[in-house]
Amino acid sequence: MNQLSELWQSSLIANVTCDVFTPPAVKAIIVFLHGMDGNTLVASEAWSQEALKASVSIIAPHGLGKVFADQPLDHTTAPYCWWLDAGEMPIHESSSTAQAPISPEAWLTDQLQPYLQETGLPYVLAGYEVGGQGALRVAYRHPRKFPIVAAIAPKVDLHNIHGLGTSLDRLFPTAEAVRQQEATVWLNPLLRPNHQLILCDPGNDFCYPGCQTLQTKLSSTGCPHEISLETTPGTLWNSEPDAAAPRMVAFLSRFA
Repeated sequence: MNQLSELWQSSLIANVTCDVFTPPAVKAIIVFLHGMDGNTLVASEAWSQEALKASVSIIAPHGLGKVFADQPLDHTTAPYCWWLDAGEMPIHESSSTAQAPISPEAWLTDQLQPYLQETGLPYVLAGYEVGGQGALRVAYRHPRKFPIVAAIAPKVDLHNIHGLGTSLDRLFPTAEAVRQQEATVWLNPLLRPNHQLILCDPGNDFCYPGCQTLQTKLSSTGCPHEISLETTPGTLWNSEPDAAAPRMVAFLSRFA
């Protein structure tokens, strides 16, 4: 084990399994919501190095639900977490305490946020792809609880996934019903996060068009924001979160 991997541990936080990176003398916290691939940054040397240098802790909750052995695992049965106020967060089962079902958004706002507040440290809600959309949506709906938000290639046009046979089809009857829940619908220039950062590489065809739309809405409504929709040198489809690590950690470090 190297030094970086030893700083990662799996922990229960607010009854949900999280991968947690804890450097010495933590100054700030990043809550990272994973994308459809379920990657929580635990295997990312780039994020670990940047977080260590900045003394930033990472809390990456596992949002994926159960996979049942009698179901073939493909995009129709994969236990995606959409980080919405729909579906169920995978709460840790305890024989002594019965846990009522809770949506990912409710878990973030009602259970995780009080935990973060008790630390007394600045924290940012961040995410990648559908996790980025979820982070923005939660921060737009609850800006006093999450005043700092950052997103890497957020899938803000989430409705385009509806109809492709994923679990999103079971949560919402139509693509329009999904669209009504997207982050851009909740954008309010009078009630918004104090600070937001959005990054997306133009080569990301899956997320880039939605980010362009979001940029237009942020600018037209006068919402303060930082956004970069430019190519990052060396960025590839599967390394976009890693390429964004220095900018994301530096963004939070300004508030530490």
